[in-house]
Amino acid sequence: MNMDHDGTAKEMTEHPHVPANPDDPVSQGAGRAIAHLNADHDDALLDMARALAGCDEATAARCLDADRFGLILIATTPTGELTVRVPYDEPIDDAEGLRKATVVLARRARAALDAR
Repeated sequence: MNMDHDGTAKEMTEHPHVPANPDDPVSQGAGRAIAHLNADHDDALLDMARALAGCDEATAARCLDADRFGLILIATTPTGELTVRVPYDEPIDDAEGLRKATVVLARRARAALDAR
């Protein structure tokens, strides 16, 4: 996964990450990963919102933040936007664990949607 895509740089400029919890080590270092998710993996974020956050009506999703326990997404629905949380299978210790945890979430979400 190349984190230097033009889309990632544009996303970082247009939607700079502000950690929701500056004391959380994952949130502190998640800016580039969040920009990458939003720029290049919006389909996976939508799958997560629908399958793992219980927002079946979502038509789009963006990642706002990541912390030790999960992702915080904004899910766009026909009636507006909702903030939803998608928990990891287990807490992670730092931003390095974020990629692995989000890959697991993306696979789990896709499998859940395929099983419907």
